[in-house]
Amino acid sequence: MMRLPLIPVPSVRDTRTANGRARGASRRQAEPSALALASRMLGAGLARVPWRQACLGVVVAAVAGVMPWALAEGISMLDRDFTDLRVENNPQHTTSEALQGHLEPLFGASYFATDLSRVKARIEMLPWVRSAAVGREWPGTLTVSVLEHEPVAHWNGESLVSQEGVVFSPAQGSLEGLPGLHGPQGKAGEVLERARAFSGDLESLDLGLESLRLEARGAWTLLLNNGIRVSLGRDRVDERFQRFMTVYESRLAPIAASINGVDARYGNGVAVRWRDS
Repeated sequence: MMRLPLIPVPSVRDTRTANGRARGASRRQAEPSALALASRMLGAGLARVPWRQACLGVVVAAVAGVMPWALAEGISMLDRDFTDLRVENNPQHTTSEALQGHLEPLFGASYFATDLSRVKARIEMLPWVRSAAVGREWPGTLTVSVLEHEPVAHWNGESLVSQEGVVFSPAQGSLEGLPGLHGPQGKAGEVLERARAFSGDLESLDLGLESLRLEARGAWTLLLNNGIRVSLGRDRVDERFQRFMTVYESRLAPIAASINGVDARYGNGVAVRWRDS
């Protein structure tokens, strides 16, 4: 038998598994870990944050939080007590001394915390004061400007009435040269209006109005500055007054010194009451 020569055969390795492991290992190295992914996402998110606006918002919030405290501390440092009073104008009847005494409880009160509207209302309680303006001047001065009533007549012998028809009662309410008005409570404005109308007409006869009275039942009586009392009643008052004016001018003026009163309540004439009767 013939023997064949042995031919060496190169060894063949199965590299599929090894190559497969190598490729599998390469894929695991290429895939990022969860931490890397999270870091990458965080970085991307932070890159989109508008940091300039965010920082500005933080600063604004901080200032807004501190501002009330700083403001309160600043006001507390600047606050003083009222220690002085200055009257801006020169009222005739309401003196600085009277105002000082009336406002005495306010001195020592807080400059900023004092309610000026209450101060104004307190000043306007004074009888001569028509209105008041109040202000403050740092560090501790209260400024006051007063507008006073302008009296035009006495009212019911115990008060005064202003040109606006306001009745007020000062401690010393008697003033010379003012006419006397009398009437029911709440009628001062109406009586004052009548007095002005009568006075304007009487001036044309060189007469003046000494007093005017409105009775509770509505009757009007004038006392002239020459002592003559004129009764007009409560009906057709303007008509009766004009009749008196006509008769006085044409017949009574020359003998006025002898007349005590004139009753104009008649329908077509007047009755004269003489001083001697």
